[in-house]
Amino acid sequence: MLTKQRTTATELVTKWIDQQQEKGRTAGELHQTMFVYGDDVMQVEVDENNKLHITDRTPHQVVVFRKAEPEPGHICRCCSMEYDHEKDALHCCAYID
Repeated sequence: MLTKQRTTATELVTKWIDQQQEKGRTAGELHQTMFVYGDDVMQVEVDENNKLHITDRTPHQVVVFRKAEPEPGHICRCCSMEYDHEKDALHCCAYID
C-alpha cells in the first residue's frame, strides 16, 4: 500500500526560502516574512550571523480573506477559445489529430 506523507509547514517554508535565495534574494529581503499554513503562523528571522531561522508565532486568531476567483468559462482544452456553452467548447477541436 502506498501512503503519501504530508509536507510539513516548516518544509514548505524552507523550500520557499531556498527558491528565493536561488533567485538572488538576500537574507535581509526575506527577514520578517510571515507564512500561514492552516492555523500555524511562522516568521523568517535573521540572526547576528546573517543566517535565516524559521520561528513559530502563536497568534490568538488568524483570519485570511481571499478574493473570489472567477469561475472559468467554457474553454476549449486545445486552442483555449472561449464559448458560451460547454457543448460548443467540447466540439471545438474534437476532431483534430
